[in-house]
Amino acid sequence: MITLDNDSGQGAHSRRLFLALWPGPAVTRALANRVRRAQALCGGRPMRPETLHLTLAFLGSVPAERIPTLCQMVEAWTPHGGELVLNHVGRFAGPRIVWIGPADPWPAWLGGLHTQLWEQLARLDFTAPDDRFRPHVSLLRKAGSADLTPLNSDRPSVWRPQRCVLVASSPSEKGSHYEALAECRVISGCNT
Repeated sequence: MITLDNDSGQGAHSRRLFLALWPGPAVTRALANRVRRAQALCGGRPMRPETLHLTLAFLGSVPAERIPTLCQMVEAWTPHGGELVLNHVGRFAGPRIVWIGPADPWPAWLGGLHTQLWEQLARLDFTAPDDRFRPHVSLLRKAGSADLTPLNSDRPSVWRPQRCVLVASSPSEKGSHYEALAECRVISGCNT
């Protein structure tokens, strides 16, 4: 679970923000097992269980005065979700990140959720990135180049996301510290 840090950076000029689907305890445990298996195979820096998430929108550095409106938008949003099968382990070669996500094509509801979120954000003058959305949960950073085939033979992790969280991230050498600023419940019931 993500924890709230009471040192919210009052007076800070900006905060590094993202919106993500956040797993509950059972999915977090399953993903933490994936992290251990991936690290045993590839080395690298494991993601801490409490930081495992699927990013929907990375907003970058956001001026402090814009954050309250963004929090209100998130708290008022009622996204619809469904089942997500995490069954494909991949690698982002440049940053040496090993991740798990749904195999292509991923569920239609997830692409719709991503699009709907950016429509909401556009009303607040945020611009969607040009990059293609690649839904994933990062497992390792600075990973070695081992063959990931053994990890793809593991049993899939099935997840019905229930929370979307606006998070402030403070990077450090030991890994990022996350602070939940706002969240909304993801309404289940869409299976496509």
